[in-house]
Amino acid sequence: MDTEGRDDNVEEDGAEPAGDSSLGKLVEEDFLNVPPCPFRRVSFGTTFCSISTDAFVAEVDPLTCLNCEVTEIIRKPRCRFLSLGTELRPFRGEGRLVVAMACKELGIRIYNLTTCDKCALYSEVPSIVDEIKRHKLKGEVQLKVSSEVVAQVAGIVRKEREAEDFAREGGTPPFRLHCWRFHDGHCRKAPIYTRRKVTVILERTPRNDEIYRRAIMPALKDINLAAYRLAEPLDNEEEMCRVCENIQESDFVIANLDDWNSNIIFLLGLIHGMGRRVAILKREGVSAIPLMDTVSHSVVEYSTLPEIIFLLKHRFSQLIKHSQERGG
Repeated sequence: MDTEGRDDNVEEDGAEPAGDSSLGKLVEEDFLNVPPCPFRRVSFGTTFCSISTDAFVAEVDPLTCLNCEVTEIIRKPRCRFLSLGTELRPFRGEGRLVVAMACKELGIRIYNLTTCDKCALYSEVPSIVDEIKRHKLKGEVQLKVSSEVVAQVAGIVRKEREAEDFAREGGTPPFRLHCWRFHDGHCRKAPIYTRRKVTVILERTPRNDEIYRRAIMPALKDINLAAYRLAEPLDNEEEMCRVCENIQESDFVIANLDDWNSNIIFLLGLIHGMGRRVAILKREGVSAIPLMDTVSHSVVEYSTLPEIIFLLKHRFSQLIKHSQERGG
């Protein structure tokens, strides 16, 4: 075979080009050209911007970082008083990322770095990143405590000391609800008993809103009781604690068994333990749940909204009269 004049470096048609072919051909969608950034953090497969000013959206994708000017800003020496943030928007690739800048010394927002060039306080540092990270390690707390809060805390401490004195002297300490939320058993709230207050535990749904507006409110208004509705789902300790606080402040409680869960059952036990008067609404036809006889006596079964009005007025009117007769 005649090979004269053949260039050995020329590849055959269809052959792979010389060099390492394992990397494949890079395309822009691989985002391997995204510049490194010291403010980008990765956690469980998700990337976050640690200087995001958005209270809800801190997650970033490669296209967001490609549009960001922070890497260009921090590449050069800057003033030590420069504060940076990224105003992110939850639209993948739409619009342009906005970089927020402010001066920590003057306390003003900066819209252009030429402002720093004109400033007499300009103090350049080789790496603004190191300055920002060093500043983050410092913490400053300014807590304003009103005289009312101080008085409430002092009242709580005083009651606890009185109870301890009673115990040391062999007497019976006054009743204090053991807090179910905190391990030390001390309530962090300062509930204030309010005569004729009714705590209504009724999660916000279209049907429950109608029951509250067209039945519960009119019934309580007719017998001169003040309703306070707790409509948030009882799915965390903070909401449960808020309900517990309002139960302690109230004369009466209204709960609903139509959409019951274990937290409602727990609260019913608290209500009876505190000695509060309660009406437990249950729609006729809804499967009954196992309750102790003591709790079952408080169930108000209804079929229509007008029936709720009548039954609530009938139940609470008797309790109000009994309380007045006792001087309570």
